[in-house]
Amino acid sequence: MLDRAYGALVGGAIGDAMGMPASFFTREKMKRTYGYIDDFVTPEAEAQTYHGSLQAGEVTDDTMESVILGEVLIGHGQFNKEAFNQAMKEWAIQQKMLETTVIGPSTRRYLTALIEGRNPEETSGDSATNGSAMRVAPVGVKYWNDMAGCFQAAADSSTPSHGSRPCVAGACAVAAAVAAGVHGGFSTAEVMEKAYEAALFGEKLGKDITAPMVSKRILLAKRIVDEYRGQGMEVVLDELVGNIGASMYVYESVPLALGVFYAVDGDAGKGIPAAINCGDDADTNGAICGNICGAYSGAQALPEEWKQRVQKVSSLDFLETAKQLLK
Repeated sequence: MLDRAYGALVGGAIGDAMGMPASFFTREKMKRTYGYIDDFVTPEAEAQTYHGSLQAGEVTDDTMESVILGEVLIGHGQFNKEAFNQAMKEWAIQQKMLETTVIGPSTRRYLTALIEGRNPEETSGDSATNGSAMRVAPVGVKYWNDMAGCFQAAADSSTPSHGSRPCVAGACAVAAAVAAGVHGGFSTAEVMEKAYEAALFGEKLGKDITAPMVSKRILLAKRIVDEYRGQGMEVVLDELVGNIGASMYVYESVPLALGVFYAVDGDAGKGIPAAINCGDDADTNGAICGNICGAYSGAQALPEEWKQRVQKVSSLDFLETAKQLLK
């Protein structure tokens, strides 16, 4: 169980760092620039306008926000909105996040409101992006044996910044998939079902906006994989991206990541590169898929070089964090 919890956290960081050089590239641009990404590469500074100054193996805001959420869960034994908002505000100020190009529009509105002393939830319901889903994995680790608690904590963690129906649904789906993986004993199809049930839960809580339903797109992703699995991974990825998309919108990103997880039978070593090579929001899709696959197959399925590289570059110890979350 500890290896699976560790896998969920370090898998997300690996996906984030490995996908970072190709963020917001089309699949064709990725192929022209890097070929097929299956390891850490240095961003092509001229082509990568968002993360061109980072080094190979360096994580982005995806992982750092997940770390903050994990620290709140460890420090308070549960999600604490006030502590989370304060920690995010301090991080944004210290790292000058509002001066960067790496955060998404919903997170930017959220952090701006915090810094200006306004209630961020006044506008969080208008969000449609994947910021709360990309950071939620520690909730799944913490609540590995309490699925109802997992659903609620994931929803609570999303609301301050991403309070819309699809955003809350996406965060709940990722947390549930991680929890099921850490728990163990579920098939990949059963993990998809847990994610679907969690999305339905989130869709009852979030603000209703004009957007596709994450729950229905999770089912669509599974159907696509079931139909095209026999034709090879490249065909599966083409169909997932062509029908669902791979953008920062949560109703694309989360179903895509879950579809890739299902397509690779939960193997983190295969799933992370596959999600990244879908293109578009490659670092976040890689992170979410890494969270879910890592929880399912455990850190043992990931190359030791990948695990050591991402932790050394980021000065993070995900094994120790996993131990603390499981207490």
